[in-house]
Amino acid sequence: MCTVIVGFDPAAHTPLVITAIRDEMRSRPWDGPGRHWPDQPSVVGGRDRLAGGTWLAVDPTGPRVAALLNGWPWDGRMPWEGSYPASRGDLPLHALAVPERDPLAEEDLSRYAPFHLLVADAGRADLHSWDGRRLHSGPVPVGVSTVVNTGLDPADPRALRHTPEFAATRPDPSPLAERDGVARVWGRWPDLVTEAALARPRSAGSDESGDPSGLIAHADLGDGLVWATGSVTLLALDDRTIRYAFTDTPADPAAWRMIGL
Repeated sequence: MCTVIVGFDPAAHTPLVITAIRDEMRSRPWDGPGRHWPDQPSVVGGRDRLAGGTWLAVDPTGPRVAALLNGWPWDGRMPWEGSYPASRGDLPLHALAVPERDPLAEEDLSRYAPFHLLVADAGRADLHSWDGRRLHSGPVPVGVSTVVNTGLDPADPRALRHTPEFAATRPDPSPLAERDGVARVWGRWPDLVTEAALARPRSAGSDESGDPSGLIAHADLGDGLVWATGSVTLLALDDRTIRYAFTDTPADPAAWRMIGL
């Protein structure tokens, strides 16, 4: 995942709302949201078929959410350089399995490539950032924040452009348990995703045609390789209820589907 927009306010009717945008190589196989892990039967999320983990998952029994972004190494290398024995996609599942303590307390983080791990519920939202040398953990501030591959970086072009517009339209459905349907839960946020998908994309290619402030990514890397936004997740959570919507076609406002929990 490359961008997660977090609206967190424990005093709100719906304390946590999230837009999570996953960018990945088009050729990497994955499964849409479901209960893919028999040893954690309550957990719902998308599944990476290659490594078996996830980029985002929720546990409705908490309710809690854990979301993963690739991070940048401390020495400036590209995130995918080097080899690591463990998959970062295991981390959201591990975080949801240990709700009463620090989810990384007993992990050997040297086994993982750099990452940012968001773990949140109605009363607390924490971001754990590992750069390959040291771990920094801290609370996500109250309000609307944008997490990118450099973490909570207010100078990132995506944060500068999109945080104000998501903050100005931050949904707060009440009561959440009686709301259903994408517009009734998230208000204008799905429209902002569609608008971003129709705008000039962010690119990791060799040319300069991309917009570094774009939420939606697309880059033709040559030899048939394409890196692009593959899906977007919307979440809304209070202390009893989670609402979950998903699309793999963010430019089409009719493509959103609610995920049953």
